[in-house]
Amino acid sequence: MNSEAMATTALLASAVEQEMAQRLASRYARILNEFSYITAEQLADANGSQARNRAALADNWRKRRQAFAVPHPDKAARERDVYPAFQFENGKPIKAVQEVLEAFGGRKAPWKLALWFTSNNGGLPDSARPVDLLATDVQAVVEAARRDGEESAS
Repeated sequence: MNSEAMATTALLASAVEQEMAQRLASRYARILNEFSYITAEQLADANGSQARNRAALADNWRKRRQAFAVPHPDKAARERDVYPAFQFENGKPIKAVQEVLEAFGGRKAPWKLALWFTSNNGGLPDSARPVDLLATDVQAVVEAARRDGEESAS
């Protein structure tokens, strides 16, 4: 392959990568728009935390796999992680989310977790999205996570 062909191939690959990155960023933004998000500081306030470090409570939940955070997709506006709101009820982590996070055992990146929760899943009744069953069919969601977690481990 001559240098001109190599340069053309590199430009095409770069354009494809850029388009894929834009699509992902758009999908991330749609997730946060549909489900909203909460900052660590807002979680601290909602729970009456008196800690000087306003992120301590949320960080503790993350370490214990009770909740997960994603980098905000709009880097110009936000340089911090945010928590998809679907994983909380009255400012506290939903137990089912912890079971799902444990099933994946840290093998899924934060945005892949958010996508898993918010995408249709063939392992659930009517190929539902896990997020839609968190309150009504926790066991099915946890079992789907365990199956998917085993597949991602192998």
